[in-house]
Amino acid sequence: MSSLELQQIALDDALPFARSVSRNFYEDESDEELDHWVRLIQEPELDFRGWVVRDGEQLVANYGIYSMDVSTPGGGRMPMAGVTAVGVAQTHRRRGLLNRMMVAGLDDAAERGEPVAMLYASESIIYGRYGFGVVAPTVGYHIDRSVTFRDPVDTSIVVPAAPEQALAEWPSILESVRDRRPGCATRSPEWWRRTLVKDPESWRDGASARRLVHVPGRGYASFRVKDGAWKDNLPDGTVRLGELVAADAEAEAALWQFVCDIDLTSAVAASLRPPDCPLPELVTDRLRLRTKAWYPLYARLLDVQKAFEGRTYAATAAIVLDVGDPTRDQSGTWLLDASPDGVSMTRTDRDADLSLPIDALASVWLGGVRAVQLAGARRLVERRAGAAAELDRLVATDLAPWNPFEF
Repeated sequence: MSSLELQQIALDDALPFARSVSRNFYEDESDEELDHWVRLIQEPELDFRGWVVRDGEQLVANYGIYSMDVSTPGGGRMPMAGVTAVGVAQTHRRRGLLNRMMVAGLDDAAERGEPVAMLYASESIIYGRYGFGVVAPTVGYHIDRSVTFRDPVDTSIVVPAAPEQALAEWPSILESVRDRRPGCATRSPEWWRRTLVKDPESWRDGASARRLVHVPGRGYASFRVKDGAWKDNLPDGTVRLGELVAADAEAEAALWQFVCDIDLTSAVAASLRPPDCPLPELVTDRLRLRTKAWYPLYARLLDVQKAFEGRTYAATAAIVLDVGDPTRDQSGTWLLDASPDGVSMTRTDRDADLSLPIDALASVWLGGVRAVQLAGARRLVERRAGAAAELDRLVATDLAPWNPFEF
């Protein structure tokens, strides 16, 4: 174990770090393919921090954090540690390397004043033991092209967008959505370039180049088309939806109608959608959407007080929460006293209304998971009857937490 040295990387080490990440995810390790990773790691706006474990000269584990912010109820922004690029070589598993990197990374985030860390998990079973809970569930759809829309809008408002045009105009659309929807993360300039401009063949998995369309100033969508084997002399391609983001209902309806009626296709594959996506209500037969759970966004509360005081509340209540946090210092009894006029989250010696672990507290923080559901699963214990429903009313938001892209 002593030879397995944990180090924080310098920006000059971006390429070997990126190569280690790609190796652990069984991806292309060539310099050309890793260029986009290196650019993100070295982008000043993201203030990337990375850790590696070395076995001699070999990198055998990697862990990264982007300095980001996340939208909170009420239109605020909160500093957030965007955990990414987590991997351990198959030859070095079960030696405690992930634990060492996670402790170092979360310690660093807490020292920087980031109240919350967030991540998308490739192996979801791993992160609960570090206090991460599902904060924003998502769904995916496999949509038959034969789907019909209940109240169609004029899709002529949807027009093509050149990459540079999208780069100039789409960030402001996403920001307007972030003002209204919690759980949405920063996207830096380099990230936008990676999303809209860079499009190597290796990213396409046999599909077309990326297509960009928008309702100017109001919404946008990106997609590819994967040509399928023709069935009975009829086209059977699939639209692979990258993102669909809209600031108003008409633009969203027009974009959905557009992507569901693309020539030479029979279906649309849409992933990472919010649970309150309007699509099921836009169509006449929601069973043709074939909905399934998709990868959720996870959160780890590093500063319970700042996390709960950094959002607004539509209701008024005072609830005492007994929080268990076995790996960090957020355990204890907390009084959440909130109203539309202000909020405080302070330690107290009052009797608890609810008892719950830190990962369950993260799940209810933005209203993405209901406390009564957690109580039904025995992941939360009511010490006062009705307290779980009261907490749900307090943390409820108009729109479900959602982030439209993975990091």
